[in-house]
Formats: sequence, C-alpha cells, structure tokens
Amino acid sequence: MRPWKWLVILVLALLVGVASAKKLSFVLDTTDNRADEAQAIASQLQQIGVDVQVRVWKSGVLLDAIKAGSRQAYTTDWGSAYFDPFDLGIPKLTTGGRGNYSFYSNPQVDEDFQVASTTTSDAPRAAAYKDAQKRISSDAPWIFGYVLKNIEASSSSVRGWQPAADNAESMAAASVQGGNAMVIGMRTDQIITFDPAMYRDRDTEAVLRNMFDSLVTHTPSGDVVPQLATSWTKVDDKTYDFTLHSGVTFQNGDPLTADDVVYTFHRILTPGAVNGDTSPRAGLLGPIDHVEKIDATHVRFVYKDPFPESLLLQALVHFQIVPMAYMEKVGVEGFKKAPIGSGPFQFERGSLDSQIVLKRFDNYWAGPAKLSQVVFRMMPEPSTRVAALLSGEVQIIQAVPPDLVPRLQSAPNIDVKTAEGTRAYQIELNNKLAPFNDVRVRQALNLAVDWNSILKNIYHGYAERLPTAFLPSGFGYDSSLQPYPYDPARAKELLLQAGYDGK
Repeated sequence: MRPWKWLVILVLALLVGVASAKKLSFVLDTTDNRADEAQAIASQLQQIGVDVQVRVWKSGVLLDAIKAGSRQAYTTDWGSAYFDPFDLGIPKLTTGGRGNYSFYSNPQVDEDFQVASTTTSDAPRAAAYKDAQKRISSDAPWIFGYVLKNIEASSSSVRGWQPAADNAESMAAASVQGGNAMVIGMRTDQIITFDPAMYRDRDTEAVLRNMFDSLVTHTPSGDVVPQLATSWTKVDDKTYDFTLHSGVTFQNGDPLTADDVVYTFHRILTPGAVNGDTSPRAGLLGPIDHVEKIDATHVRFVYKDPFPESLLLQALVHFQIVPMAYMEKVGVEGFKKAPIGSGPFQFERGSLDSQIVLKRFDNYWAGPAKLSQVVFRMMPEPSTRVAALLSGEVQIIQAVPPDLVPRLQSAPNIDVKTAEGTRAYQIELNNKLAPFNDVRVRQALNLAVDWNSILKNIYHGYAERLPTAFLPSGFGYDSSLQPYPYDPARAKELLLQAGYDGK
C-alpha cells in the first residue's frame, strides 16, 4: 500500500474517533455538610467538559442507595481510631469488604491486606501496606480526598484537657479554674447506648470511656498505654496474656477480676448473647477465637489465625469492661438505665438524646478525678455549640467548623485546639458502572480536581490531602507517595482516550 494511503487511513480513524467521542456526564450525590465542596468539584470538572449535576440527600437515605450499588459518584467518609489501616483501608478497599461501596477489586491489593493483617512482624506488614497504597493510587478507585483536623475549643479556664485524635473526651485529668464541674457540648443529637457491647460510633464512646475502663487506653496522640492491664505478653502468634491490676472495684463496690473481662468479651463475641442481639463490635477484634481466664488477675486472648500484637492493642482500647455479677442481676435493660463501670466517673442521671450527668467516682483505682461532675450535652448544631461556649454555658465544644474558628480565636478567654484527624473524606466512584469502570476516567477525575483550592477556601487550611485512603497517622503510611497533581490538560487527554470529548 502506498504511504499516502496509510496517512489517509490514520486521519480517517482520528476523525471517526472524534466523531464517536461523547460528553462525559454523571450525577454527584452528596449530603448537606459537603454540598459546597461537591459544587466546587462540579464546577472544576465542567471546566474540562464534564457535565456534573449535584444532588443533596439526607445521609441515611444516600448511604442506603450507595450500599445498593445504584449511585455513580458520591461523597463519603470513613474513620478509624486504630491508627492502622486494618479498620480503614482494609474494609474500604478489600474485595467484598464491609465498607467497599465502590466495588473496587484488585487481587494483589487483597493479598497485601492479608499479609498486613496476619503477619506479626512490623516490617513485612509495613511493606505490604506500602505496596497496596501504590497499587490503589494507580487504580484510582475514588477521587482521593483529604483528612480533616479534629478542631475543638475550650474556655481558657480549662486545665488538663486536649482534643484527642480518636475523638475521645477523657475528663479524668481535667479541671476548671473557679469550679468543679465541666459541660461538654457534643456534636451529635444523641448517643446510642450505655451498654459497651452495643455501639460502633465515636460519640457514644466519648461518653462511655469516662464511665468504663478498658484493658489499655490511648494517649491523645494515639499511643497505647496500660489501663486495667498492667502488662501483656505475646505467648505465640495466636496467643496473648494480660495481667490485671489488683484491687480495682466497680462503682457499686464489686471487685473487678478476670471473670468480668472474660464475660465482657464473651457477650461481644457470642452471636445473640445480648438479649438475643449480636454485638456490632466483634469484627473489630479480627479472627479471635475466645478469651479465657488463667486466674483472678490474668486473662488470655486466643486467636484462630496469627494476629499482630499492635492490632490487638489498638482494638482493646475500644472495649470497655463491664461487671458480670451486676449485669446478670439487673439484666441488659436494667443496666442501660443504671450503668456501672470502673471508670473515673459514674452515671448520675440523664438521657441519651439530651444530656448525661456523671459524678466523680471517689474510689477510682487510679485516684479520684479533679472534677466532681461532668455533663455531656447534645448540641448537634455547630453555631449553637459556639454560642454556648462564648456565653460560658459550656466549657468545651466538639467539632468546630473551620469557618467558625476565626470567631472563636478573636474572642477573649477561648482556646482553639486541634488534633490529628483520623477520618478520610473522598468521592467514591462505582467501579462497576460506566463510565467509572474505566481506569482512565477515574485517573482523569483525580487530575481534574483542584483540592488545594477547595481545602484552602472551604476548609481554611484545616485539612491535608491524601494520596489514597491511608492516613498519615496510621501504621505503614507511605509518605513518599504523592497525591494526584492538578493537571486538567492531562485529564482531558485521558478522557479523550476513553472516548469522551470535552467540547
């Protein structure tokens, strides 16, 4: 064939390709709290010829639709207080994971996650996590987003308190000048329960961790330190022994022993053990088989498969110990009305959806708290919380919106404090549905969003970009992996390759 004929064929092919290219169009579903962000993203994508319509939903309605797989693109967030991808990257990005609403699947990533969750040595765990991050970045199952700082504020009269990365509100060491009571303005309209076996949210835990102790606890920065357990020993890759403090009592005077620890985990691990209901917390412990008593001050955790010690310790922070004899005496419903723990404060009065008043437990094993009373008041509206702090109605408030920080900073006798965030925010894409079953489209959208502008103008610098779903505070984070750059020209090229013309 003559050379000029090849040129004609090539030109014709290009013309056919351009003629067949279509405009990329999709709906971006979001919720009220991220509507401004979604509109900014839609505007940026429209600049490269992508037609994006934003729809705003109630969070529960949207989540149901996402789980059903009927949405193309949607704002989501997922938090983990484990400081390890075990409770964030793995459930969100493992094939069939409980939080994998994007239906992403990569067998090599699954293998990495398997290694990271069953290998007991840190080096191969970290290597597996880093390999997974590189693969996930390349696959671009989502438009990767950011992590927000945890912003809280207090009266300058507050002492011995700082916000925690995992949103815990520990008042054991806190005090307030000129008084002996503290009121905390909570970001939620209610907590779930007073039963430590029956919740999975941070707001409930923020209250419960003042009433109940765990075997270990976190410092505000996330380090695991002893609490009811004085020490622990790795017997082998599947077995861990814990030594308990002697002389600890519950708030009704009953001694805390190994029987209470075993009972606590039995009702969590056994299906139907809570009045016929199953605890939603069992999966947080990994492939555990059972917990057994060695003697009055020693318990053993036995696993079916190897499980990393660091993961077990991170998990145990979030499991509060309950009194066996009292629970069996009053029953689940009776316990929820009059909960008893071994923590620094005990229940006095209140309800889940208004306010909860706690009083100091004078016989607390670690010494009595400085405050005589702590009140957790439900205040879901941010402006209401801010006004309450400014008026002196409350001394601490949770979840200060970034745009309200300047107002608090300009007020006298108010301190604004931040902690490392432990929640990833992103735009998830349904990898099963067109057009997002094409990796070129997903990569193009990552290149087309100017996150730096969004984080500056909407979140006022209180957020950090993420290269994937992994958090900088988590184990195995690959700090060398960079987020997608803002490159609309390259985004257009990828879309054209995928058959979408931005004109």
